[in-house]
This record gives sequence, C-alpha cells and structure tokens, in this order.
Amino acid sequence: MHVRRAAIGDEPTLRELRLQAMADAPDAFGSTYERELARTVDDWRRWLSPGATFILEHGGEARGLVACAQDTTDATVVQLMAMWVAPAARGTGAADALVSQVVAWADAHAARIVRLQVVEINGRARRLYERHGFRATGVTRLRQRDGAVELDLERQLDDTSAA
Repeated sequence: MHVRRAAIGDEPTLRELRLQAMADAPDAFGSTYERELARTVDDWRRWLSPGATFILEHGGEARGLVACAQDTTDATVVQLMAMWVAPAARGTGAADALVSQVVAWADAHAARIVRLQVVEINGRARRLYERHGFRATGVTRLRQRDGAVELDLERQLDDTSAA
C-alpha cells in the first residue's frame, strides 16, 4: 500500500476514484454522481491546488483518495474532504494512511486544527476519525440536497492522544 500526492496528469485517476466513491457511497458525500461526472479536466486540476489531494494505491491500483485545503477564512484550519477507500482496500489500514497524510500536510502548513464533516449515520467513518483524535464540535447541519445530518469533527494538531 502506498499513498502519494496527486499531480498534474492524475486527473483521469481522480475522476475515476470520485465516480467510484459516488457509486459506492452516494449518501456519504455532499456532491452527486451527476455533478462529478460533469466535471472537466480543469475542474479536476483545481483539486490539486492550493491544497493537496492524496491517492492511495493498493495492489497496483488506485483504491482511495482524500483532499485537503486550508480554510479560506482561517489559515490555521485545514479541511479534510472527499475521503473514500474502495471496498476491497477497507480494513487494510488504507483509510488510516490517508488520514495520516492529511494530518501531516496540515502540520507542515502550520495548521492548528484539522476539521471535517461526516454524515451522522456513518459510524464506520466516525470511528476512523475518532481513532485519529477527531472529536465532535457540537456543530451540525442538515444537508440541503437530502436532509442528511452532518457533524463537524476536528482534531487539534498539538493533541498527543491521537493515533
């Protein structure tokens, strides 16, 4: 298993992973399959900057991704977004590797907090993030497209209790 930062030229891989994610777990994301399908190459390039996107490769194939970027209103906060691991790679430590990459990127960019949103009923994802030191902030929102409840979770980067 290997995690690498996505670069120019990875647009087709990002698109394929994101479409797989939408087909596998449509309720886990704020976007839709149709929206992701309509993205252009330039749209996928925008995923690469100013934040970072990481691709997990397992068994010689791209099997997961995660994106992150500094918050537009507070540079000390990094948002973790679009996290997904293919079913065949789940339970292998793949998700842990992706979260660790985001935390390392945030730390290298002088962030103090990594924040994310997770659908309330996605217990598996919540346990993953909690294992990495993320805690609920008490902030919730109803997702407009389907009424799903999303929870804000965050991790303080100086938190030594995280995995």
